[in-house]
Amino acid sequence: MNLYETLEKKQKKRRSFLASEEYTFFVEHRSVLTKIPRFSFMDNLGADEFDIMRANILINSYLNKVAFEEEMVNFEEYSKKGESIDHVKLLQALRERMVDAPYFKDGTEKVYITFFSRALNQLYTREPEKLLKEPYSDLKEHFADSIIDPFETFGADLFNSNFTRLLKIKEEQNITAYFHYDTNTIYFVNNQGRMDNKLVLFDKYMRRPNYSHMVDRIKPVIEAYFSFDRTRLINTLHDQELISSRLLYQIHKKGKK
Repeated sequence: MNLYETLEKKQKKRRSFLASEEYTFFVEHRSVLTKIPRFSFMDNLGADEFDIMRANILINSYLNKVAFEEEMVNFEEYSKKGESIDHVKLLQALRERMVDAPYFKDGTEKVYITFFSRALNQLYTREPEKLLKEPYSDLKEHFADSIIDPFETFGADLFNSNFTRLLKIKEEQNITAYFHYDTNTIYFVNNQGRMDNKLVLFDKYMRRPNYSHMVDRIKPVIEAYFSFDRTRLINTLHDQELISSRLLYQIHKKGKK
């Protein structure tokens, strides 16, 4: 068992991720994934919490797509017959509809539908009236051929958005470290938007864990991880009161065998 597996196995009992808003959202909306054929395999109730977060990005993207298209149809229906659609008013209507919708900031552009290309996202946000006519109107029902892999396209930066509850801490060597307050876990995400490793903080031997100033305390841990120094990493976890002295002793003892 390696260090990361040990930390996960010895973690302190906490509020289960299964009781979190993120997991509840996934359970309630996971059927949406069947509408995104390339990612239907992510409809897995037993998935790791990080894969649940990935799935929720796709689910929210689909819900954003539906919201855009519904608002465009509503606007068209309420527009005067025979007149061209007012571009400015349509954009305003969409902004109001999407005001609370999650998105990813790609440079200066907002990406609402992560499984669509940058060009298609710009169509939805800049020239939405085109989506009411062929060939773009087909995207409402027949969009399987237009699906991209958002994790490979946007990489780890995709998680640095309000699609997730992750907090970006540091990026180095094509790996980005994120912290999740609810799970007290540091996730190391690669350029393909996949998890390389995770560090689960606080073990079962700690009676009263200190949860204050977490960002400041995990920064030296992340620095140690990026330095590829296992001993420094373990000792820093202990110095920052993120693992107990008892677990520190057990890890060092196993390391000597």
